[in-house]
Amino acid sequence: MQLRWLGFRTFLQHKRSVVKLVTWVVMIIEAVVVIVRNLTHFRVTRALRPIFLVDSRYLGGVRRFLRQILQSVPPILEVLAVLFFILIIFTTLGFYLFSPNQQNPYFSTFEQGFVSLYVLLTTANFPDVMMPAYAVSRWSAAFFITFLAISLYFIMNLMLAVVFVVFSDIEKDKFRKLLVHKRKACQFAFCLLVTRSQPTHIPFRHFEGLLKFFRPNTSHRDAYLMFKALNRSESGLLSLSEFYNIYEICGFRWKTYQPPDPWFNEFPNPLRGCFYLIRRLVLWKWFDFFIYAVIIVNALALLVNTIILSSSGKPVTYDLHVTWDQIFFVVVYAVEAILKMSGLGLSCYFHSGWNVYDFIVTILSVAGIIAETFASSFFYVVILRPLRLLRLFRMRKRYRDVFQTLVILTPRIMSAIVVIIITYYFFAIIGMELFSKYDMKNCCVNTTVEQFYKYDNTTVYVDYYFLNNFDNLFIAGVTLFELTVVNNWFIIMEGYAAVTSEWSRLYFMLFYLVMMVVMSVVVAFILEAFTFRMEYNQTVQGDKDRDEENVRISIELTKEEMQFVYSSAADIPVLQQYANTLETQGVVRYEGFRRRTRVILQRRMYRDEIPGWLLEADTQCQDSPGLPNPHPATRGSVGSIRISTPAREETLQQTPPSYFGTLNPNNSTDSEINET
Repeated sequence: MQLRWLGFRTFLQHKRSVVKLVTWVVMIIEAVVVIVRNLTHFRVTRALRPIFLVDSRYLGGVRRFLRQILQSVPPILEVLAVLFFILIIFTTLGFYLFSPNQQNPYFSTFEQGFVSLYVLLTTANFPDVMMPAYAVSRWSAAFFITFLAISLYFIMNLMLAVVFVVFSDIEKDKFRKLLVHKRKACQFAFCLLVTRSQPTHIPFRHFEGLLKFFRPNTSHRDAYLMFKALNRSESGLLSLSEFYNIYEICGFRWKTYQPPDPWFNEFPNPLRGCFYLIRRLVLWKWFDFFIYAVIIVNALALLVNTIILSSSGKPVTYDLHVTWDQIFFVVVYAVEAILKMSGLGLSCYFHSGWNVYDFIVTILSVAGIIAETFASSFFYVVILRPLRLLRLFRMRKRYRDVFQTLVILTPRIMSAIVVIIITYYFFAIIGMELFSKYDMKNCCVNTTVEQFYKYDNTTVYVDYYFLNNFDNLFIAGVTLFELTVVNNWFIIMEGYAAVTSEWSRLYFMLFYLVMMVVMSVVVAFILEAFTFRMEYNQTVQGDKDRDEENVRISIELTKEEMQFVYSSAADIPVLQQYANTLETQGVVRYEGFRRRTRVILQRRMYRDEIPGWLLEADTQCQDSPGLPNPHPATRGSVGSIRISTPAREETLQQTPPSYFGTLNPNNSTDSEINET
């Protein structure tokens, strides 16, 4: 279907399509070979299945993250070349220094010395790898200290620094390209929406027609609110400079502005007064400090009880009963939630993410105490109590910035997690094909790792390393995670090298290298995100326009505009709801809001550089014959866009008598509408 739709030449120019095609052909060939031979073999193509998953429309963020990893590979390879050069030099030196000692198994051969120093990069075998040589000569410690100082503390950190710089440049360049692409798309769309009689502005009817394709679910009211929010000149027609903001304005959701009157304003006087006092209490700053003090006391009580329980010498069991102090703190948290919901209202209370978090923890704690009356114990209520301590991070602005950054970057973090899972799946499938047929229990006899795989019921301490195998996908994933942590990972590698072949070490070494690159990019991504946030805070420090204003806008509609927005017969009850507001205030106020994203922060962060980027893009647009001019003057035929002579954007000669008057559909002739 994709080949039929795009055409053969365009299909071959699409890299992802070609990769999928080659993978699919290899899979078909392998399937035919297996069927013809009636015998299975090493099927590496099973590990390539995530290619089709990544190319789906729902994993665009994963593709971008993979692209950033691939773009970071060239500088990483240069640092790895230096690292392996140092590794070979020290392997050669270590072989000549320590191989004469027959009691030193780590440098008996050049290959063994290379493997030992490779593992030493991860510090998993230190100081064991040093001790045989250190027992002969104390000066041998200088060899290992020098190697770790150069390779681990310099080269590895240099790699992270290189990845961080490359990743930061990629992020900035990606934002610049996205900004320029959106600008060009707006220029193309603008040329399609203007008419010969009005070549420099767009009426509302044409704008609403665009939204039927760009945002099909947009209502007539929302379309008008977007149009008016874009039309800052209040001329009733959109210019190109105003139309450039369509991507941002289409992300807003609209609702009627709620006046600051509390939800209990219509209650009778005695009851309204009680709720008013509750509202003042929960909005009092010392009320929050009191709750923080209760949380701190709760933490100290939990810590003291835990220390007393651990010092008693009695084993911890699941039949712990809920004590009176636990009930007291849960009651305080429940009362706090009830007071806030009563004073602020449900919508205002649940609008805060911290309140939602407190409510969930409180509900779980109350459920645990209630379950205690029906069962002998509800152990998990003790486990959930420390979750309340996270609320203390709200006290410091720096901690709040950390949590806000995490929320903003959640989609990107999920993309990184998916990339890691795909990498695990790839190596897990290969590991199952290579090692699933081997039983590791009581293996590796007469080797240095025999004790780790030995299973004997009479032994007090069992290492259970035989459980680190590749029997199925889940167990293989756990084994690969242990290799990622690199603590004693060489024991797993040496175990399979003993039962299979020494060449099996390449699998584990390659996995370490790949995960080192992936995790370096993940770490660079996290560092870049928080560095960006700190720089952003410094940039906007002292600015009156806080970032909250970037995601909220307010639009007022007059009576005529309300009648135009709600023009159908079904909207008459809606107009009646706003009749009193229109009579008293003359307008109805709507509020548009959108979630603060990284793009909004980047726009604020790079606001000094964006004009230069856009000017450069417009200059290139004027020099390119195939692109529309940023200041269109006339259009050619309906089937194509042709710009005859560039012209400056001119203002309207006559200002419409009213803003609403220009929105009448009758203002555009049928010929203009048909042409558009």
